[in-house]
Amino acid sequence: MKRFDWTIGLGIVVGFATIAVGAWFEGLNLTFLWNPTALLIVGGGTLGAILVRRGGSGLLEAMRAVWNLRHKDSEAEAHKLLLSKLAWLSRSAQKTGVKAYENFADSSRDILIKQGLMLVAENNSKEQVKQVLIRRLDEENENGLHDSALLEAAGGFAPTFGVLGAVLGLIGVLRVLDKPDELGGGIATAFVATIYGIGFANLLLFPIAARLRARHELRMKRRDEVAEVILALAENESSTAIMSRYNLK
Repeated sequence: MKRFDWTIGLGIVVGFATIAVGAWFEGLNLTFLWNPTALLIVGGGTLGAILVRRGGSGLLEAMRAVWNLRHKDSEAEAHKLLLSKLAWLSRSAQKTGVKAYENFADSSRDILIKQGLMLVAENNSKEQVKQVLIRRLDEENENGLHDSALLEAAGGFAPTFGVLGAVLGLIGVLRVLDKPDELGGGIATAFVATIYGIGFANLLLFPIAARLRARHELRMKRRDEVAEVILALAENESSTAIMSRYNLK
């Protein structure tokens, strides 16, 4: 059962609440933080920039990755079980030969495992198997970094559009210098847009990108272990030696 990770939501709430309390301590009316024009400039500009960078499909993939962060990592036990099954193939191969590797490869949907075990079954050298696995891992690593890289890019875009909103607000102020009663709206847009840009980048985009990157690095560490076990099978290591290396039961 997947466990809900409430720390992300808590961190966001604490961050925004702290800003609001700080403004309140300064005697500021918190309604000044609500400015649809500034929100449109920062939010719309950032969204447009990331669409140009990666397209609609890339944006949807990043949104799905962020949505999946709501659950804590629950793959640890499944990963250990997979390593155990792979390690036991060494003993099975002693009885049934390379057929043990072929059967497991045919039943697996994991391309890394399928390619690796088929190469082992064909008696390829360890170096040949290693080269194929490294290429596959490099591809997975590159693809897995796309989502965090997109959010990191968005974190860079948001403050820039905040500055753009500030410039537009100041331009509006310069146009109505002869109307003091209209100056407040332009100045508010100028400064609130900057707050939105910096706040969204540092309270949402960069921290969530860091979470995505950390989860990806954990996944790649596990993928490396899968590749290491396959290489051990290519060297005909015993199941006992493989399992003891990873403290498997």
